[in-house]
Amino acid sequence: MLKSKESDENRLQQKALEIEMITPGQHSSIKELYIRGTPKRAIARLLGMNIKTVRRHLKKEEWVAYTRPISTEERRLAGHEEWLLHRVVEVKYNASILFRELKLRGYLGSYETVKSFVRPLRQFKTKACVRYETEPGEQSQVDWGSDWVWLSDTLTKIHFFGLVLGSSRRMFVKAYLHERLPNLINGHEGAFSWFGGMTAEILYDNPKTMITVHSRQTGELILNSQFKDFAEHYGFSPRFCAPYRPQTKGKIESGVKYVKNNFLPGRRFRNLDHLNAALLKWIIEVADVRIHGTHHERPKDRFSGEGLHSLKGCLPYVYTPSVQRRVSQDGMVSFETNRYSVPWQYVGRCVDLLLEYGQLSMICDGKTIA
Repeated sequence: MLKSKESDENRLQQKALEIEMITPGQHSSIKELYIRGTPKRAIARLLGMNIKTVRRHLKKEEWVAYTRPISTEERRLAGHEEWLLHRVVEVKYNASILFRELKLRGYLGSYETVKSFVRPLRQFKTKACVRYETEPGEQSQVDWGSDWVWLSDTLTKIHFFGLVLGSSRRMFVKAYLHERLPNLINGHEGAFSWFGGMTAEILYDNPKTMITVHSRQTGELILNSQFKDFAEHYGFSPRFCAPYRPQTKGKIESGVKYVKNNFLPGRRFRNLDHLNAALLKWIIEVADVRIHGTHHERPKDRFSGEGLHSLKGCLPYVYTPSVQRRVSQDGMVSFETNRYSVPWQYVGRCVDLLLEYGQLSMICDGKTIA
């Protein structure tokens, strides 16, 4: 009897593996690689799956869990499996919750059987992380990193702005005392000047200096209006990782670690200017001329084919500080202990408050509304 029970549970595990072998993240990876022109067989090799699996998922608009007929050995969960496969993600793969809810659905089996079903699903819940090689001039990635650094005799927390070019892997890094928007803009402009151009798009995480709303559930994305204005001024397309998935921008993640592990150890600096001068010298003499582990070339040599978009004739961006507020349900906006009314059409919307020469302007989508 015990052997029969173990056999049944092994079959359940095997069935779960077959059902969940392709996660929603892997399905998205297949689609994106194919859109970028990667051959189907190459996709299969990159993701470690069968070519037939790749073909099957390219035919699907959205990810759908694979199912097959229930055998007699799987009678304990028969009739509950489709519900389980959708519910398991919502309860974060918690077998105890699933067992409790299954009993309310009339399930008569054991908790161990539910655990056996969930176990392989939990193993495959981590989404695939694929390194995308972008075309020259197509994409760069930006991120912040921080570390404690000796400035004179004071141990100071320093924030490093980093931008890496996706094709050549050349990078620009500059140290700041904080990560607020003025420094973010200054870091971009420093990188654009250093490289003599920019890529068509720039990939970011989800920092509050750039994003007001990025919902994981609905996909809603609202840019901070000041950063949106900055991106439009230079003409690049900002792109953002899915919430809680920073590994999408792995190139700059690796670059920031490289700075912290290769440049910083054992160094002391007189001040922030001394740090940044030493950092640029290190980029020229070390980072730019190393043999990169991905393309096995020196970033400096590969940069000649990067094909950046020229900024000739583009004036520097003029940063004018603004404050952002959301309009309340009664059509009011709060600012410095006062409340101001705006047209009812803007209830729930984010507006920018711009204070100039004693006058407060409220702006939404580039239009002054009050």
